[in-house]
Amino acid sequence: MASPRLGLFAIFALAAGLSPLGTSGCTSTSDSKSDTGVGAIVFMKRVHTVVDGQGVRINVSGGNGQVIDYERYEPGGSLALLTPPRADGKLVNLTAAFPQADLNGVDVSFDARQAVFSMKKDKNDRYHLYTAQLSEGENYEVHQLTAGDYDDINPIYLPGRRIAFVTNQMYTEMGTRSDEYEHARVVTQLATISVDGGDADRRLFSQNLSHTVSPFLRHDGKLGYSRWEHLGAVNDVKLFTANPDGTNMIAIAGEHGKPANSLINVREYQPNVMIGVATTRNRTIHAGSLVKIDARNQADPVCLDAKANQAGHACLDEEHVTYTVLTPDVPTMSTPSPAGRYREPAVLPDGRFLVSWADGPVNDLSEQSETPPDFGIYLYDAASGRNQLLYNDRATWDLGAVPVVARAEPPVIGDLAGRQDTSLPVRIGSIDVTQTSLEDKVTGGQFKDTPLRAALKDAVAVRIIEGFSSEAAKGVTMFGLTMHEGAAVLGEAPVYQDGSWLANVPPYIPVHVQPIDKFGMSIRSQGLWIQGVPGEDRRCVGCHESRTGQGVPRYGQNPTIAEQRQALNFVQAVGDRYELPWDKNETASKPYVQQILSAKCASCHNASTTTYYEVSRTDPGTGQTTPYKIPVLDLSDTKITAYYDQQVKEWNASYVSIFYPSAMEMGRVTVKGQVPKMWGVPGSARESQLIAKINVKAKDGSTAWPTPLHPEDKGTTLTDEERRVLILSMDLGGQYFARQNTGFVPFTSGNPVAPGTKY
Repeated sequence: MASPRLGLFAIFALAAGLSPLGTSGCTSTSDSKSDTGVGAIVFMKRVHTVVDGQGVRINVSGGNGQVIDYERYEPGGSLALLTPPRADGKLVNLTAAFPQADLNGVDVSFDARQAVFSMKKDKNDRYHLYTAQLSEGENYEVHQLTAGDYDDINPIYLPGRRIAFVTNQMYTEMGTRSDEYEHARVVTQLATISVDGGDADRRLFSQNLSHTVSPFLRHDGKLGYSRWEHLGAVNDVKLFTANPDGTNMIAIAGEHGKPANSLINVREYQPNVMIGVATTRNRTIHAGSLVKIDARNQADPVCLDAKANQAGHACLDEEHVTYTVLTPDVPTMSTPSPAGRYREPAVLPDGRFLVSWADGPVNDLSEQSETPPDFGIYLYDAASGRNQLLYNDRATWDLGAVPVVARAEPPVIGDLAGRQDTSLPVRIGSIDVTQTSLEDKVTGGQFKDTPLRAALKDAVAVRIIEGFSSEAAKGVTMFGLTMHEGAAVLGEAPVYQDGSWLANVPPYIPVHVQPIDKFGMSIRSQGLWIQGVPGEDRRCVGCHESRTGQGVPRYGQNPTIAEQRQALNFVQAVGDRYELPWDKNETASKPYVQQILSAKCASCHNASTTTYYEVSRTDPGTGQTTPYKIPVLDLSDTKITAYYDQQVKEWNASYVSIFYPSAMEMGRVTVKGQVPKMWGVPGSARESQLIAKINVKAKDGSTAWPTPLHPEDKGTTLTDEERRVLILSMDLGGQYFARQNTGFVPFTSGNPVAPGTKY
């Protein structure tokens, strides 16, 4: 599909067989007086346009459609060393022995003598890690560090001759995670190796449910990284940090008030002050606006003084991060840009930044118009807000430039996890669950706009929920008509008089928690996944307590009551974990939702008693409009058809009645008739009108609402367990499917998380 409007020079150069590493003015232009203050840079050249006997093929968005996808491959890429970094510098192709290669991440060692990079040698290979010596005297020697039937990308150097990166390697009973919302794309997780041992010293971190990418080095020797957070309605990319052994994963920015959906390509240039790219979650080819991220504790003068602030000083304050968009003309959404878009900033010794920048709209529409964006290497000065071109080969994307300059190596952090038994549990808990810095209000049941700190005094237990995604459900890309992923209750740990609780949970898996009241309803559902490596202690002060405050046990109790009574054990096999599918539970000993509704509710609430409203969806391609008849309250198992998230499927009438009013928040439909109240609010039983209608009674005889119990007022009785099932179905997120009713079989071949394990 060639077009005369497409980068004609790029097509000419490729067709004529010109080297993509040519240094003539035809393939790169810059001011020969450009001064970066460093002697060389190393960067990746990635092909976007291929000319062959079949014509012209353009790959802009493939593998880059979402903000942190990684599977884009086109042959002909290379790792380039430019000395000095300007148009008349010497350009060396460090991977000339691999003419069909593509690259995905590069970093330079602390002594500036070596680079680590990710390379896929040809179409039959996977992305693996390599090192290249950066001295001509060492013949730019290349060594392979990792192998296997998986991809390793985005490497960075860590203190102590270790390398951090991300991988899509399978290593838990759940196999390789596949993000549920984005329909089974294989996601990446963090790992490390040693420079000397490679795969023989491979260490795998605990898993996130969605992508983890773009690790970066912090001043204190820890690594930071971007993490796609998908938990119910939460769907964005935040910044986290962890120790080099995978312990102590905590958020550092992006939970509160960030200027865009996603923060990626971040680099720290003074303690807890970072530069990165702010962008939307998709359609921008990993590019966006440059943003300064200041996560220092603004109330601590030492934190604001770069000279006085030493590694180890408690300066991080993720609740009050300030963001400064450095390129305000560049949109942080997917709309066309009047000022191009930026990728992959790197910090120069004098405080300026190397960036990749492309003019024009820079989104996946470039593929349709056959005008691929042209990323080149630029010097960006934050003081003036101007770019200065250093190098641009119009036939390739020039990405990920890193200065080749020696830098201080942060202190080595000892291996806290150790090489211990990988079956050891993770311990989680709180000193006092009521300690919180959140200003949320709680409504529903006994609460009416009650401050969270006061509402948490009603907590009697903490529910611990495992999350899983479409890797666990054959043929399922969404777990129902809600945004929530798969869920299993690992257990409910009691909250003692001093507010403490403690539990042991399986290692590596993502979990989130819900403090629950005496009625069994969640007071607040935590909106971040937490996880740990074997033997790790993840106890915190409270329920999202202040990072800059000091946690003090209630009544001065030390140890807490939970510690005195020891942690409850919630480690169990995958098949034994409590899940709650809506229909057709294959585990006969466990009730399911439709079973209760059919027995106790459907005789009064069915197709003959309900009213309807109409939802219409117009196909953007054909213009054809299709109406769907939605019941207001039919609690039977009658199958009806509904449209949700670009799919038309059959569901139980009860499920559509309860959850479709919240599903319509996805948009893309028009409504005719009166939409009913929110019978089911995914993730919140106390805000769900169905739970308010049936009401719920505690063991002390009190009810959550002052209204009569229903259907008892009509002569039918719901047991306490049946009410608990209905409450759980709301609090867990309103899933229709589960592992038990989709044929999931856990991965059990050997020990998938043993150090040094290879596949």
